[in-house]
Amino acid sequence: MYVNLIHRPGNQAQRPMFELQQKYAHDLKLKTTVFLQYDNLFEEELLEQVLKDQKTYGDEIGIWFANLSATSFVKKLNKKETFLWLFTEEEKRVIIEEHIRKFESVFGYRPISVGCYHMDSTSLRLLHEISPETKISVGGCFEEGVKVFHGCNHSWYLFNEGMPFFPWYPAKHNSLVPARSREEWDGIVLVPHLMRDMALSYEGRNDFFASHPANIQRAMANEGAICPYTLNLLDMCRFQERFNEGFSYSNTFVGPNWLSGSINVQDSDEETQQIYKEYLEYLAQLSQENQIQVVYMREFADAFTNEVEIGAAQQYFAKEILYGSYKHYFWYCSPAWRLLLDMEQGGSIGDLRPYIGRTPRCSGADTEFLAMASNPYLIQSQYRSGNAHHSADGARTTLLIAYEGEEKDLCDYPTRIESVHTMPEKTKLVLQEQRITFECGLSVTLQTSIEIYRCGKIIFHRALTDCSQENAVFRVTEYVKAGYGVTEYPENLKDVVLYAEGADEISEKFGYTGRTYETAAGKSCSAVIPKLNVRLSLENADDRVCNAYVKDGYLFSPYYTLGISCDLQVGKETATCLNVKKEKTC
Repeated sequence: MYVNLIHRPGNQAQRPMFELQQKYAHDLKLKTTVFLQYDNLFEEELLEQVLKDQKTYGDEIGIWFANLSATSFVKKLNKKETFLWLFTEEEKRVIIEEHIRKFESVFGYRPISVGCYHMDSTSLRLLHEISPETKISVGGCFEEGVKVFHGCNHSWYLFNEGMPFFPWYPAKHNSLVPARSREEWDGIVLVPHLMRDMALSYEGRNDFFASHPANIQRAMANEGAICPYTLNLLDMCRFQERFNEGFSYSNTFVGPNWLSGSINVQDSDEETQQIYKEYLEYLAQLSQENQIQVVYMREFADAFTNEVEIGAAQQYFAKEILYGSYKHYFWYCSPAWRLLLDMEQGGSIGDLRPYIGRTPRCSGADTEFLAMASNPYLIQSQYRSGNAHHSADGARTTLLIAYEGEEKDLCDYPTRIESVHTMPEKTKLVLQEQRITFECGLSVTLQTSIEIYRCGKIIFHRALTDCSQENAVFRVTEYVKAGYGVTEYPENLKDVVLYAEGADEISEKFGYTGRTYETAAGKSCSAVIPKLNVRLSLENADDRVCNAYVKDGYLFSPYYTLGISCDLQVGKETATCLNVKKEKTC
């Protein structure tokens, strides 16, 4: 696993803590990247120190584009905007040019590594044009979910949902989407701002649970200076090597303001500093044991481009490690899509972001989206209720299994991942069996395996392996309920078109009628979402005799539903494909 350790000096009052961070790293012989903000480039005493450290210890020096309203730079634009991604394109150009010019005048070269909480596609294009030497940037802050924004009291205008969780090659049209090819790549490697607990990032406030020890203190996941969770989270990142051809990544980026006097941390400064020191000591220990490589960001850029192909899928098998619940989640990201499988919902898709539509998206005062850089979702169970929290349930996938009029929902049967098999174009998950019992006393065992494809499709294989009653016949329905968006508020779905193909050909515009349209000899059912250039379809993958249906939603349940149903007995299996395709809607 590769690890980047990043420090920034902060302001004058925070300088003693920056010096302490540097001492910790240097004493442990850890390679460190130092990011300087614009005003830091005018501080002669600081520059003398970082240049001395660079000569003595080899520290890498780069630029941190942040807090522009708190620097002298604001006078150049006569604007109080704070962060790069919120300015207009013309202003972004001025900001980047001046940062690069000043950096080069101080150090004699242009930075190889830079960073920002979000580098939108316009900023990346300008950066690559102005400083072609720059190879790598912190490009997005993986803070997802309505709980994050609400927890920040509506004051943190960073909307990066739906981005990759590992380093990626950003596409030119949208920096938060992985490129499919070298021609589509923006030319700069992006890394996330911190690694997250990929279980809690879905179901909790994930800016609390990250590779930033003080954030973990903010979540009160420690007892004074005792904080094993920071080390366990790093080990969970290491665990991902076995699912990504030996590749994994983490970084630590802790500002000096967190180490002393932080109003967000309940512990004493001594305890806070001890936790950070022990975290760095663990990095040093693992490095000495050749378990990880702590590298400069420029070194990681070279390693990544050599070891990870453009267009490759990346995966994360997340196990909940803080509360002892043993929950399992599986994340998958490719240029076609990003999805999450939620084992607490029986293996349901809990989050699906369709990249395949290739719709342009960037942020700034001169753009359509303003601050909202997030990639829209098709399914999001935290924003849209998921299983059994709404009056008529919410966004998710599931299998419905019925016997003599009684229907069971697989989302009510939590499971675990039994095995993961990775292949070049797909990954196969085998889930633990689920035993389902009906009120009449009959019980049946269901085995699920799931094939996830890089191209944007997933095949659910369902088999009944054992039943308490011989020759029992069940009605099973593969089910998708969805409604796209970027917040918890519903979008207007009137431009969505629903289709079903079979004995009848059904085509109906979404109209908030609550109606169901069904056909025998069902081959597929789908929804076309014009604003995303995407078709979401559910397809009969094994030519069995099925019915296919689509359901129009209504205002109190603003979703569309797709379903394929058939009869099934013990010893038999179904295969149903959920597919996300690009749909030309213009």
